[in-house]
Amino acid sequence: MSHHGKTLPAPPSTCLSGEPHGHRVSDPTVHYFGCLRVSKRDRFFNTLPLESKQRILRRIDRIDDLRHRLETAQCDTTAAARLRDFKHAMSNWFAAVDRPHASFTPGTAFESSSRRPSGMTAYFGSEDLVNDYIKAPVVYFKDGRPFDVPGLSNSFPSQKVIMSDLLSEDETRNPLMQSVEEGTVRYFHLPANNMAWVEEAMARYYHERPPDSEDLFLKSKSRRPRTKTEMLLRPEYWQGQQNYEADSEVHARHMRPLCSGISTNLVSSESNANNLALFMPYLHWETDRGRINLTRIVKEVGKQSLNTVAEVADQVQHHMADPQAARDTSEQAPPVTQPSGSEEEEKDEKPEKKRRKAIANILRTAAALLEAMDLHTEEQLMCKYLHAKTPLHPRRTLDQSYYGALKSTGTRDRDQVVYRGTTPAPHVCTTGCSECDEADDIDDVKLHKCTSKKKGCPLCNEDARKVPRIIMVDQLWLWILDEQTVITSFPRTWGKHKPDPSAIHKSLRMRFKYAREGEVSSAYDLALMIVDECSRVFFDRTKTNDRQPNLVELFNGAIRDLTYKQTAAFDQFLIYTHLASRDYKRQRSLSDDNSTQNTLLNINPEGYLLKEVKDIIDEIHIMMRIKEQQQSVMESFVKHIRRRLVPIARQKKATASQPSTSWDVVLGAMMQDAGSPYSDETFGAREEQEREEARRTLSRADHLLSDLEERIAELRTQLQNAQNTSAALKDLLTLKQQQAGVIEAREAVKQAQLTLKQGQSIMIFTIVTIIFLPLSFCVGFFGMNAIELNDGLVPLQSIYKYLFPVSTGIILVAFLFAFSQAVFNNSVVALGRSAVSFAYNTTLTWLLVKTNLYVVGREMNTLANRLRDREATVTGTMKAEVLRNEKNIKRMHAADHVRGLTRRQTTQPRPNENDGIASGRTTPFSPYSVGAPGSPFAPPQGNKGLGVSMTELDLEMGEGVSVRRPSSQRYLVPTAGSRHSPGQI
Repeated sequence: MSHHGKTLPAPPSTCLSGEPHGHRVSDPTVHYFGCLRVSKRDRFFNTLPLESKQRILRRIDRIDDLRHRLETAQCDTTAAARLRDFKHAMSNWFAAVDRPHASFTPGTAFESSSRRPSGMTAYFGSEDLVNDYIKAPVVYFKDGRPFDVPGLSNSFPSQKVIMSDLLSEDETRNPLMQSVEEGTVRYFHLPANNMAWVEEAMARYYHERPPDSEDLFLKSKSRRPRTKTEMLLRPEYWQGQQNYEADSEVHARHMRPLCSGISTNLVSSESNANNLALFMPYLHWETDRGRINLTRIVKEVGKQSLNTVAEVADQVQHHMADPQAARDTSEQAPPVTQPSGSEEEEKDEKPEKKRRKAIANILRTAAALLEAMDLHTEEQLMCKYLHAKTPLHPRRTLDQSYYGALKSTGTRDRDQVVYRGTTPAPHVCTTGCSECDEADDIDDVKLHKCTSKKKGCPLCNEDARKVPRIIMVDQLWLWILDEQTVITSFPRTWGKHKPDPSAIHKSLRMRFKYAREGEVSSAYDLALMIVDECSRVFFDRTKTNDRQPNLVELFNGAIRDLTYKQTAAFDQFLIYTHLASRDYKRQRSLSDDNSTQNTLLNINPEGYLLKEVKDIIDEIHIMMRIKEQQQSVMESFVKHIRRRLVPIARQKKATASQPSTSWDVVLGAMMQDAGSPYSDETFGAREEQEREEARRTLSRADHLLSDLEERIAELRTQLQNAQNTSAALKDLLTLKQQQAGVIEAREAVKQAQLTLKQGQSIMIFTIVTIIFLPLSFCVGFFGMNAIELNDGLVPLQSIYKYLFPVSTGIILVAFLFAFSQAVFNNSVVALGRSAVSFAYNTTLTWLLVKTNLYVVGREMNTLANRLRDREATVTGTMKAEVLRNEKNIKRMHAADHVRGLTRRQTTQPRPNENDGIASGRTTPFSPYSVGAPGSPFAPPQGNKGLGVSMTELDLEMGEGVSVRRPSSQRYLVPTAGSRHSPGQI
């Protein structure tokens, strides 16, 4: 590269500028701070033009101002601690290289930048270290066209004002207090959900003092009339909508969804109000690192501002015990991180190793300082407003918005679908060369020349660029004041130096920049754009941003992966079920190969998949709940817009038939003048333009609701897919449970068969033992060397003396070891009872036999048996006779009933009746009449008693009893079936 005909040398490796430069450089600021030594900067600064000098001076002022903020912060921030660590690392570096440098002492006062050119004084900002360094975007539209506000830097739509000016009471500095012309719409954005900022801004808009937060809840504390700010911030529209309690978690703070018109006039009603308040949650994202920093800062601020009673009591006791030590402890700075290692090891280290360690410590502390500087503004904001009377609402994660009572949701946050989809997955590292990856040993790798251009693992290089992210739930606070001013408040992602194209206000500015003329003609058009942009963060397909996670695709991909795994698990289940059935048919024991059985009985894989599906369903439920809240708020918002704009969209010009008022006559006269602004043409064009703008606004409102319904339908589809996968996994677990029951049943059958076989084997051994036991006894007995048996030497009595005691002892010891103590005790008791019973029975039997009592008892027992049999016979006979009598009586009643029926039939006179029978007075014999010939109730000849034969009655009743004797003889002579003859009685 040449410059003025001369070739410029390439930049040194330590230069921050990436372009070649020499005497004249393309970026003097980068060259000044990154290439030159401190001793050469003054000479280079004097050779620069005025514009470059001003740029360097502005950069130096910002650096000095930032150092001043870090060292004079109200609370000990992370950035201030990192700055002290960096100074200490620099001191160690200069000591390692033996260069003179002022040693670092903690707690030193701020030093002005030594790198400032001579003759220049340092500039420090104001004392408000929060509001002076936070800027609020300002956007103006005039007659539907972009408008630049005089006195503000930059141009539309990137104009901003610092928060201290926006909250100032000086009307010349505060654009919120300045009046606007008709047809102008202005928009102010507060970059955090800070209730204190909102109350200050509303008071400045109405040129009033901000209301006391406690007085807002008192309806009639005094008789003075309410101010407009108090009317706008009434409890039912402001603090009453806040979900916050003193003992609740910080992340539980949020405003309940609301959209309502508010009137600042005591006379007018809310239906005709020109003001509107809207609170709506929406989805956004944040890096996992930002979430960790947010959680850490919230805890640190809580410890500094909300000390417990025990901590305060300990501090008071410590101060009272030793005031001087307590003073020294309070003035001591936080400890600085020291490098590891003892002093003796540091003395023995080589100078080269010390320099390397010092450089590594400088790089580490510089990286930590850079991150802390990036978050310093947000940390100061949290430190000042997090626990104020009107507190700041921090950002919430997806689980924090739903589980507000949990103290910590870090584990659940890292279980989000988006976090798993944007986090590097564990893998086996490869070098990028196929031969190196396939080599089994390092020596094998050295045998070939590696052709891989990438050093290291390609997957690791790709994972290094991944940034884990999570879903956040932010809040949109929006007010429309007098239909000309729109004020919003919503947070942004953490870190001011990291560009975020997906930020809501960044997207709004791009949308304002490319808006068509007349697209933003009213405050309602502006509010519809803001609400739509908040609602479509993850559903806008036109945005291609590498940092913003693709929520829809991540959830669809996760559900697809789980569905695929569920299908694979089902196929695996069928395969292993088939293998188990085949093994069972082949009479092959599953114990030979436990892999099939273990796979069928293991539910851990399906349980893990079911847990993942449950997490996905929970997250979709939470997002759908947020979208439904958005829908409720938007419907109320569109209803308010329709109430305001529908009359304008439907209005028509007055016709000649309509009656005219006095104002109509004056207006008609003015409209006849062609040069008047109220002429017929001008007034008609303005009316038509207002109607057209109102119709466009109403159309956008309808499109907004339809778009939101499509997004909810998309989430509902994802939820249905996840639920189908969950149901399939539950069915698979049910099938596994049933298969486990089948396996248990098969195993039980096999165990029963094995038990049966063992029982048969034991039976065979028992039979063999029974056969050979007496044979063995006989052989052993007759084989004894006894005098009585085999002409032996030992008498049989002597053998018994040793045989039975020894056998008894061995048997008792065997039983003692074979059975448990309880069984043994029960056996001993049973044995004792049997012995006593045997002795008792033997003695009693001997006495009965010897005294002839046995014969007497035998005879008495025989007589008792006879009497018992006779009693049974007599009792049975009596019962049978009673039953027969009852049946005979029933038959007699039946015969009388039949006789009565026959008598009624024969009472009428007949033409051919006999002479000897009186008509109507006598009844012919019925075959069922008692005593009639041929009747079954006719008594036999020679029997004057009952008209029924006992033998016939017994046969007819099925008694099966032979002919009975009269009852008077039954007690004397037994029947033929009796056991005893008459002579035996």
